[in-house]
Amino acid sequence: MEIFSAEIRSFASRIGSLRSILMHLALLAAFGIWIPQWKGVDFLDSPVLGAYACLALIFAGPAAAQAFPEGISSSFGQANARILVSVLYGELVALALLGAGIATVYLTHRGGFVPTPDWESLAKSALFGWSASVMLAALAAWVAVRFSRGTAVICLRLVFFGLLILFYYRGQSLPEVGLSGAASCLAMAGLFILMLKKACR
Repeated sequence: MEIFSAEIRSFASRIGSLRSILMHLALLAAFGIWIPQWKGVDFLDSPVLGAYACLALIFAGPAAAQAFPEGISSSFGQANARILVSVLYGELVALALLGAGIATVYLTHRGGFVPTPDWESLAKSALFGWSASVMLAALAAWVAVRFSRGTAVICLRLVFFGLLILFYYRGQSLPEVGLSGAASCLAMAGLFILMLKKACR
């Protein structure tokens, strides 16, 4: 628990700068207000909400990579705590953007018909997003420990590029891959954590 608390304090010090706060506010304004206003009730379509529910993976991986200073060894306990903190951060950002987006649609269409989101599909997408965040954070941690933080960032960029292409062509089926995709991601995460344990020795 002490290691986890120490990693939370360390992470908070990294994102507590004015520049970081302004960046997060800009993200909230763009993805939580502007895009939902622009799309209107179409924002509540399952593929759109599913994509928002998966946004955590975009934040968790880089946060995990940045948590490992160059040239400083880390214990396996520290590495796991950094993965956990990074995933928690990614999920909080994704939930804030998703919640703000849904609230924006309802507030801007008061008095009109607003369809109810498909909560079951959203839950499946959120589960997939969480498991993918764990997988990418574990991957980033292993690469950062085994090689370097810069290499981890490059790996994540390649993964994100592949995911972007996949979403472009198969984004409509995102809610359908929730459970099977989550299981696959967690299996990969377990493999990366085992590799991380060996790298931390």
